[in-house]
Amino acid sequence: MQPAAPRHVYLNLDAIRGVAAISVMLYHFSPFLADGKVLPSSYLAVDLFFLLSGFVIAHAYDRKIENGMGFGSFVAIRLIRLYPLYLAGTLLGFFYLLVKNRLIPAEYMPLSEVGLQLTTGMFFIPLVSDAYHTIFPLNPASGMFFIPLVSDAYHTIFPLNPASWSLFFELIVNIAYVAVFVLLSRRMLTGIVVVSLVLLVAASVFAGTLDFGMTGKTIVSGLPRVTFSFFLGVLLCRSMARWQGSLGFLRRGLWVEGAILLTLAVFAIAPAGGARVVYDLAAIVIVFPIMVATGAVAPTAPLLSGFYGWLGRISYPIYIIHTPMLMIIAGAGKAFSIDPFAHHPWFGIVMAVSVVVIADIATRVYDEPVRRFLQRQMQRARAVA
Repeated sequence: MQPAAPRHVYLNLDAIRGVAAISVMLYHFSPFLADGKVLPSSYLAVDLFFLLSGFVIAHAYDRKIENGMGFGSFVAIRLIRLYPLYLAGTLLGFFYLLVKNRLIPAEYMPLSEVGLQLTTGMFFIPLVSDAYHTIFPLNPASGMFFIPLVSDAYHTIFPLNPASWSLFFELIVNIAYVAVFVLLSRRMLTGIVVVSLVLLVAASVFAGTLDFGMTGKTIVSGLPRVTFSFFLGVLLCRSMARWQGSLGFLRRGLWVEGAILLTLAVFAIAPAGGARVVYDLAAIVIVFPIMVATGAVAPTAPLLSGFYGWLGRISYPIYIIHTPMLMIIAGAGKAFSIDPFAHHPWFGIVMAVSVVVIADIATRVYDEPVRRFLQRQMQRARAVA
């Protein structure tokens, strides 16, 4: 066994992830901010999240799994990290539907349907087609199943919290990573990345964009989308030691700030027609890996380290609660005959700032304390065992 590697915090990558999360929020808040789409290519942030996830998870867990961390422990750690805020976002969507039923009777949704959405949402069960069937059970040791259910009426596989679709794929690929860890040589990783890219190119050419995976009709296309970027991130992390010498020039200059600005530039450009697919693929295959490598190697400016760390802390809460918050705020306006569209961009700006503040508070008073409690419980269970 190799000794555990010292923990390294990639603050630059935290900053990139935070900017990407805020970009997604602004993209979804576009109707309240402008007449057109704000940062119209921000749906590519999901691919950047998957790439960052693969890189960071490989850095954090490769050595631990080699040293004996089991499947169950890894899955428990990932659920402790992701589930508390995911549950909060799902409950916010549930609250929205209950209030909507009370205030807008014309759009009443049967409680049986509301209950179905809550139950499936709480257990990461995507709503996909009219048929109720299981597509891929997880390792039985986890005691959980991903069971897509659904109806064509659903515009997303997680109606209570639409952004959760990418979290669903994140968990699938995390579990795949630990389940087949012993097989993940560099050659195998390269093969997975290449095959996923071929499938992804085919899916994107068919769809005319890379913006898929969140609906029942496109859920299958979401699989190569996540496997390509995640396992490319794993491969990139494992290859960094080889490239450190040739990337020494990144240790001087404003490379990190340039990478952050490049993130915004990628999200701001929206080519039309056939150029859309080429642009999307170029972003995830070329631009994003360069950005991640830059963030991993370049030093963090001391004056910005606290801010970058904060961006990393609020990135996940912003992403996972902003869509139910959007439904609640927009629904409240509709219920009280307030037209938020008549007050943009100020209404949208206030809404976005509110979500950032709520995300920061939720992290401090809910997410971090709950995760610490669950981590202590897991450690006690291990000690007893």
